[in-house]
Amino acid sequence: MKKTKFKPLNVMFGDLGYFNRQTVHTQYVPLGIGLIAQYSKQEFGNEIEVSLFKNINKFIKQAFLNPPDVIGLSVYYWNIDISRYLIKCIREKFGSNPIIVVGGPVIDSDEQEQYRYLKKVFSGADAIVLNEGEISFNNILKKTIENRKNVFKDPIDGVTFLDGDKLVKGRPIGLTMDLSKMGSPYLSGLLDQFMITDYQPLIQTSRFCPYTCSFCVSGKNRGKLRGYPIEQVKEELIYVSKKYADRPYHTMYMADENFGILKRDVEIAEAIKKCKDDYGYPQSVAFYNDKRFTETSRKILEILKEQTQMGVVLALQTENPLSLEASSRRNVTSEEIDDAIMWAKGLNLSTSTDLIFGLPHDTRDQFIQTLDRTIKRGFDEVIVLNLLLMDGVEMNRPSYRKKYDIKTKYRILGTYYGKEDDKFLAEHEEVVVSSSTFTYNDFLEIRNMNFMYYIVFNLNFHKWFFQFVKHLGITPSKFFSHFFKPNPKEIWPDKYKIFLKDLKEAIESELFDSREEMVENFKKRYEANGNAVGGSPRINMNFGGRLNYLEGEWVKEVLLHHLENIMKENLSEQDKNTASLLIDLSERERVDLKNMIEKKSLNISYDVISWKKNKFKEPLYNLKTTEKSIKFTTHKSQALMIEGFYKRFSSYTNQDYYHEAMEYIRPRKFLLHDLAYK
Repeated sequence: MKKTKFKPLNVMFGDLGYFNRQTVHTQYVPLGIGLIAQYSKQEFGNEIEVSLFKNINKFIKQAFLNPPDVIGLSVYYWNIDISRYLIKCIREKFGSNPIIVVGGPVIDSDEQEQYRYLKKVFSGADAIVLNEGEISFNNILKKTIENRKNVFKDPIDGVTFLDGDKLVKGRPIGLTMDLSKMGSPYLSGLLDQFMITDYQPLIQTSRFCPYTCSFCVSGKNRGKLRGYPIEQVKEELIYVSKKYADRPYHTMYMADENFGILKRDVEIAEAIKKCKDDYGYPQSVAFYNDKRFTETSRKILEILKEQTQMGVVLALQTENPLSLEASSRRNVTSEEIDDAIMWAKGLNLSTSTDLIFGLPHDTRDQFIQTLDRTIKRGFDEVIVLNLLLMDGVEMNRPSYRKKYDIKTKYRILGTYYGKEDDKFLAEHEEVVVSSSTFTYNDFLEIRNMNFMYYIVFNLNFHKWFFQFVKHLGITPSKFFSHFFKPNPKEIWPDKYKIFLKDLKEAIESELFDSREEMVENFKKRYEANGNAVGGSPRINMNFGGRLNYLEGEWVKEVLLHHLENIMKENLSEQDKNTASLLIDLSERERVDLKNMIEKKSLNISYDVISWKKNKFKEPLYNLKTTEKSIKFTTHKSQALMIEGFYKRFSSYTNQDYYHEAMEYIRPRKFLLHDLAYK
């Protein structure tokens, strides 16, 4: 390439996040901008200078000291507002001089949505790029090097920009990039600055998702599944493991959308395990296995059974055939689900699935029935999600909303909010609260159910008890309905009534009619709190931590009382005694996250260990045995995780401490003692 007479282009990349005590430890190493920066450096060498940023204050400070020529922003639904603010700051300081390019999953392939993004959402940006930003962004850099004043005179491949009110689109660049030419931002040292912090490491071994779910940002993409060079991946794993060897409590996150979809992923899994053996890291690995749960997925889980944070994940989402059709997806069959659960049982792996409420054609009754069937199948974890309409998702388009009469409200996204100078920033979730097939009241009822299913079948709130009552003929939904609506004529513990009141108020106040109303509300809360992010507004985590760790004194009484009310004369004394014993078992099984003392053993006349191992399929009464004493132990990896967690969060209030525990400690089994017979 011909050398330019100009000084090197100053190219600044941003993958911005919010930095407060609730979010700083949930930040990820910015792999996305690292890959683009690496590719650009390989292409242009000394003709460009690159710098990468997560923190907006550091970005602005550096930009003001050394004005950029080109800015590339990677935008996700959790950093839209803060990225908009950065663009505003840059334009106010420098005018039109730096070229600002926006890319990321939120960029839709729909032309109407692209126009909206350039005109309204990111009105100060010069261009947007879709799909693989490396090629598109480099095309902009090439134009800039050639002629810095007329970059957007003609269409640019893979780039969309505005000429007045006219949308100008270059030739599309699909998902066809040769990943062998990418290079590694880890191995080049580009990401080193982020690895000495509490950021969680990301590893990507392949690109593209072949599934076309219309509620997912990846569903709009069309391309070819490709893997990075396997030897490069192995080198990256070693490099990252060495960097984090002194912080084994950090989880390694796989950025692949379906890890296990390629046969070579087995070899990568073996490399991950070897890293743990050689360097003590990673103790925990988070990944989503291939949605079809193929033989390759099984081999990977066999290798990583001691490290997997998530176990077997089957993305069920819905069983409604019409909802599946409207979502452009095909589900795993009942036979495949049963087979996967039985297979997981043999390896003592947890099984999880998620269900989405609010999909087109969904109804209250159908969804509750699906929930109960899912629990009956034997999943260890069932996560109930509200349908969200995110930027870059096909379901978010106006035509789709109109077709199904979709109505939404706005909810703050975790603790992704705060002030920059005098400007209050806040990220949001747009939640589907009604459609042509369900009402807002239906939504509120499911939202309550959502909480209970989450804390029982994800956070292990007295799961032993609820598995037992299931065999008494009581569905979870029936018990949860009683839990939320205790008979007002009876005497209930005051703290229980306060808990229900607090939860009801939290659920009713978490949604807003407009984004502006939401922002103003949280701005007032923020300022009233001394301009500090306090406790998280995430209801499931907050109240889940509260039930599991702070509300123990009334829980047993309330659970047994509801059981008696539901069963009436059909509840035998044996049933009541067994239920009481299982509540005690749950209490002792739960790890004291502030004091890792040995728990007192428990005598029991049922083989509960086999019961749990068999996914609670068989009625407990079939497992009668001679009385045995159960001991509660802690394994090394678990102790390391909890010790590291305590060191980092011990100064937090109880409420915040246990919220963070629910959020941070994975796998979930680390929250529970191992059970063994003496």
